[in-house]
Amino acid sequence: MARKKITHSLPALPRPPLVASKDHKTARLTEILRAIAISQQTEEAQSFYPVRNIAGHFHVPLSTVATVYNQLEDEGLLATVRGSRTLLQGLNAGRHFSVLGFVGMPASTASFVGLQDYRTFFVRARRELRSRGFAVAMTLFEPADIKSGRLYERFTKHDFDTILWYRPDGSARELISRVKDKGMQVVAVSDYHLSPIQNRYHIQREPAITQLLRYWRTKFDISSVVIVRGVKASASEETLERLLEEEHFHFEFRNGDSKSPGEFLKSLGYVQGSGIIFPSWAASMFAFREPEGLMDLTQHCHVALTGGPPTIPFARVRDVRAELVVVDWQLVAEKIVSDLISKEAFKRLDSTIFKAKAELNAPLSHHAQTI
Repeated sequence: MARKKITHSLPALPRPPLVASKDHKTARLTEILRAIAISQQTEEAQSFYPVRNIAGHFHVPLSTVATVYNQLEDEGLLATVRGSRTLLQGLNAGRHFSVLGFVGMPASTASFVGLQDYRTFFVRARRELRSRGFAVAMTLFEPADIKSGRLYERFTKHDFDTILWYRPDGSARELISRVKDKGMQVVAVSDYHLSPIQNRYHIQREPAITQLLRYWRTKFDISSVVIVRGVKASASEETLERLLEEEHFHFEFRNGDSKSPGEFLKSLGYVQGSGIIFPSWAASMFAFREPEGLMDLTQHCHVALTGGPPTIPFARVRDVRAELVVVDWQLVAEKIVSDLISKEAFKRLDSTIFKAKAELNAPLSHHAQTI
């Protein structure tokens, strides 16, 4: 039987000036190709751009393209087949060999692109699942896909055995009930206590945040905090507010200015004697749009990144230090996969807690992802 032909119907590559010499070329190329891959995914796999074509078009070394493709393969977007051909993974994944189980991993497109901790969970979990004998399919979705039923249709079409869902919110409650009625197991992982879904696993950041607040008070006599809000609301804001009240800190919220991010960051630099907290979405916004300004602020002020280190794609990460809330994602992935194998993940037990760690005065260059 003739092998099924895999189509190549991707758009023309953007003009080379998008990878400017002032940019971190590997990071910029990763962002460009990730965006194309996500926007062009169809039900079936299709050929992706050859490595040599990308290298020639953007005037970068083959090694740079190989690094980018390896990153996107880790993220579950690309796959390499014999003969060095690269495929854009299809949404209509299926089981073609004997495996322990078929695991679906729904991922919010915006969070996957913008948040380093969110993306790292999927990379580590997918890698661990595959190495232990599971087939895995990541399903990117928009919020409207839950309400319209499109995400449910994808789940049922793939016929997953298990759905591993990181950070489901209230909008997913009805969908999860429908999926369970179809006989699929759902294993949910929360990242703050404010979750309306029954979660089997929980990332606990609160003790680490409390530790860094006490560090600020005792080491630097800081008793007031500015919390920066990003364009998207953060589920952590209520938690931060509660922790600050418990530690008797004065605090205020400031809305990040997406139109003039540089000026906004400069204005924060004039806040004397206060700590500055960037939750996930705020850190992501400024790391993307004004990375140099964010690093300048971090160099001269006490800054905490409570949602984990951000992706800083378009600048060299300088030797600046901040307070970070860090999760051992490899430990999380190994525990969840071991529990899937032993079936412990499906038992009605209290949530398994993974405690984040406070990294005080930590070099950002050791943690921030640049690709």
